[in-house]
Amino acid sequence: MSPERVEKLRNALKDMSPAVREAAAGSLERLEAKRSVERFVDMLKGDDKVAKMRAVYALGEIATEEALAPLVAALADPIHDVRCAAIRVLGDIHEPRTLGPLFDLLDDADPSLRALVIEALGHFRDKRLADCFLALLSSDDVEILRRVVAALGRLGEGRAEESLIRLLDHADPGVRETAATALGEI
Repeated sequence: MSPERVEKLRNALKDMSPAVREAAAGSLERLEAKRSVERFVDMLKGDDKVAKMRAVYALGEIATEEALAPLVAALADPIHDVRCAAIRVLGDIHEPRTLGPLFDLLDDADPSLRALVIEALGHFRDKRLADCFLALLSSDDVEILRRVVAALGRLGEGRAEESLIRLLDHADPGVRETAATALGEI
């Protein structure tokens, strides 16, 4: 990005036309976001866990097209907390193109990570996930079960009604609470 372009856009902020000022402001914001993305991508290449996590959350705030690829790449980061942050952020953004990479993590060996993925996928409210969530209702892991139940509630998945009613008798009060809430959403 040339300094001349930035200077001309800054000058356009003083234009007599409100439409020109608005267009210039929007362009400057997009240019700054692109510059920021590059800086945060560089942070993700390092070894500093805190810096990487800050980069993931910052990219999530930027949430531009350019920010998506590094966020998806962070799903494979060797640092567990960075992976978890990327999952949370992608769930919050719920961009349909990230469904596949998140869905692939449902096979991860770490149950806490899988539970986080289920929660993130639940934010998509994508009916195509219903069959997967319904199959996970048989999980013995309480965290996974709670998040699947919540996701099914957010989806408004009526096929889950019978299972949710049964879960009102589950040993874990958190599962019972989530099932009761989900029954009100379907």
